Amino acid sequence: MTEIQFLGSSKPFSMPREIEEKGGFFFEQGVSFFVQDLVAYWIGIMQPFFTMPYLYEARGLGNKNFWAYIEHYMELGDVIKLYHIPVQNWYQDSIRKMIDDPQPISINIGSRTYENVYGTFMLKEKNVIEELSHRTLVTEYGITTFLRY
Repeated sequence: MTEIQFLGSSKPFSMPREIEEKGGFFFEQGVSFFVQDLVAYWIGIMQPFFTMPYLYEARGLGNKNFWAYIEHYMELGDVIKLYHIPVQNWYQDSIRKMIDDPQPISINIGSRTYENVYGTFMLKEKNVIEELSHRTLVTEYGITTFLRY
């Protein structure tokens, strides 16, 4: 099996109307950004690690259109959490890594901060999304939290 990416949200996630009019997907060099309902099997596994009421499977996290969603459609007070498992068959190994040596990432779009195990970094006001696109977004070592406050 292949990788799987998860997205948890503080409110029901929906693609903006502009995206739905294009078939519901953003495409960038063959990679799309989309979010779909998570199957019950994965909800049972991931729910203990996501404190979000809405869980989804996601694709294309980190492509330019994902960043466009974050920049233009994420509203004040929204919280989005991301997690990545490189090989679905070995999900227990990834979860064990996250539990044994957690390395969460916290990104606050409103205050322009990026925080990981190495410290907190201020992002330039004019280039927040550009700077974030060059940083680690999602790993198997911890949950990435996006905030807009």
